[in-house]
Amino acid sequence: MDILAFNDLVSSETRARRYILGFCWKNHQRFCPKCRERKLYPVDGGDRRRCARCGYTFHDFSRRFLNGCAFDARRWLWFLKLFELGVAPADMAAQLGVAYATVLKAQDIARRAVLAQALDAPALYRAGIWPGPGAPRPKESAADSPVFGIIDLNGMVVCDVLSEITPNTLLSFKLNFGLRTAALGRVVYTAPYRQYRALLCCGESLWPSRLVRHDDRKLAAEAAGFWGFARQRLARLRGVTPAQFPLHLKELELRYNQREGGLFELLVRAVCGFVPDG
Repeated sequence: MDILAFNDLVSSETRARRYILGFCWKNHQRFCPKCRERKLYPVDGGDRRRCARCGYTFHDFSRRFLNGCAFDARRWLWFLKLFELGVAPADMAAQLGVAYATVLKAQDIARRAVLAQALDAPALYRAGIWPGPGAPRPKESAADSPVFGIIDLNGMVVCDVLSEITPNTLLSFKLNFGLRTAALGRVVYTAPYRQYRALLCCGESLWPSRLVRHDDRKLAAEAAGFWGFARQRLARLRGVTPAQFPLHLKELELRYNQREGGLFELLVRAVCGFVPDG
């Protein structure tokens, strides 16, 4: 979306809300977010409705990602435009007139919304990734992220979660079979493995002692391509936790595949989606 069209879009709260609602309800046809019933009753003459089948009372953004942050429609669109442009959180907070912590919360919601669109999202939820606001939180923070395999496909990339390979398996490949590895902070990446250009993981199990080092050089993934693109952006974070690594990786996958444009609309569509139960 060009800047003039965006400026027109956020010129009023009414226009911004209408734009967002277009992503929430196809043909403006409401249904119950809980049981999908279409027979609804208005509540208190406002924008809330009650389901005739299950009795659930909801509003237009109930159970959706964007309901997890107290932004109005205009602020959500401004936030997503700044997020698309890669503006630093502190600068976002200043531009939006909100607290720094609020921007961090909105960024987390946006990344979880992006992850929910991925084909391998169910596998990530089974691995313990929290789906988002409203879903039950994991009882413990993960010590390791899942292992991902990177596939380059004619200028596109797939970051495929590999449920059959654990961080300990990856470490075994290194120690017993000579798989070459390097690191970016606590994130470990490897030389090519089978059809994958690299395996990626972040976690404590990859660093069992000072004797294990991930310092091989000139790995294929470091050449131009997705990992070269992602490394620069991950380095700016100055550290990423195992629980956050899949979120950042899926965000970077989307950014890389949409580097020719069209990212803004995909972000709006993502945050308008329903939060999975996990």
